[in-house]
Amino acid sequence: MRKYQQLALLLISCFSIGVLLMYKSENNRLKYVLKYVNFFGRSDAAILRRLEKNATKEDLTLPALSKPLPVFQLIGESFHAYSAFWKRNELVARGEAHILVVGKKGAVVDFRCTLIYDGGARSVQGKFRFQRDANESIAEDKSTTFTNYNFYCLVNRDFGKPEYVSLMDTTASLKTQMKLRLRYLKPSNKNTESNLLARLPATICVDLVTYNMSSNNNNLLQFFLYHQALGVEHFLVYNYDQLPEKVISVLERTSMHLYALPFNFPFVQANGTVTRIRQLILTDCLLRNSNYAALTMLLTPNEFFYPSVRIVGDQSQLSFYRQLRHYTTEISRFQMATFSVCIDTNRKLLIDNTHYDPELKPPHKMFFYRLDQQSSQLLALTQAQSVELPLSSAFVHRYVHCQHVGEDGLHDWRNGVREDFMEHINALRNEVDVLI
Repeated sequence: MRKYQQLALLLISCFSIGVLLMYKSENNRLKYVLKYVNFFGRSDAAILRRLEKNATKEDLTLPALSKPLPVFQLIGESFHAYSAFWKRNELVARGEAHILVVGKKGAVVDFRCTLIYDGGARSVQGKFRFQRDANESIAEDKSTTFTNYNFYCLVNRDFGKPEYVSLMDTTASLKTQMKLRLRYLKPSNKNTESNLLARLPATICVDLVTYNMSSNNNNLLQFFLYHQALGVEHFLVYNYDQLPEKVISVLERTSMHLYALPFNFPFVQANGTVTRIRQLILTDCLLRNSNYAALTMLLTPNEFFYPSVRIVGDQSQLSFYRQLRHYTTEISRFQMATFSVCIDTNRKLLIDNTHYDPELKPPHKMFFYRLDQQSSQLLALTQAQSVELPLSSAFVHRYVHCQHVGEDGLHDWRNGVREDFMEHINALRNEVDVLI
């Protein structure tokens, strides 16, 4: 009998040890999850919203930023129009169509324009004028075959909202009128406008036109997931067809909105044309987001925006949008310092790369645009004097492969970041780590 009791005690002891080991393993797993997800705080809600597509995701807002689709359309013999916008002057009874155009270098500009109303039932002759894009670099003239233009068609009376603008090249051998559907710079419904402003605190325009798509899919995913963790849910992707299907399939399972914008550029793209192409995309981005988003910026997928706080906050958190309120309403363009951060292929996340080359200068300046304070001429945003934000407020990392390091060597970007700012970046890093 005693032997059976000893055997029973031995079995119970083995079973107890097994249960204890299993409990310890599960407890470690639970601690690992709780490290990234706070079930009693913001992180839990934020991450879970992104892990699974939101059932209340509204497709009604999708056409607001993507329609009408921009596409290069031949007008005359030497010019192509990309997109057209209608802006009504609220102070006087008149309005103006603004068309983004590229033309052959040296071509003569002589057009007639007409605004079309009521589905073609009424046409009004407009006054045509044009401007060469003031942001174009004269140094690029020798290496480019095209010029960026802004065409305008003005009417001095209020005839309502036109649906199309028609352009005819008077220098062409075959004089035909080409119609372009207009996008309104203000939504037709004021309630819709206020709702959209509340729903779209920020958008990001993604430049896949000038970006080298040889990057791996993991880096592309990180770009979208990181900026969504900041609070950006809406991305306007130029040259959307270049986005890999594997990346799209993952992003479509989240709560973010991707707006597919084509870019069938009619001229040869060379190294010297990058600045002009980017400027055209930026102008379309600003006009397209007018009155639909409070903040916007143009990024390539290797550029990450790091503000000191999230773009969207709650009552207990300071948002980046509210942080900008101490600047006067006349300031709508904010420049940020850009660091060329070297990619270490052994690191899983781009955000984990810590060293940058101070001698490797970025190809363009980085700006954030505030669109809630509408000026009389929105295009002036791309030319206005900017305010440079301090490093304590925001900066941009441009992730690159550092093949030739400068004489000054590499520097650790974390040395110039405050402790609370660094904690904020680490929290975003952990969210991306869970999502990726």
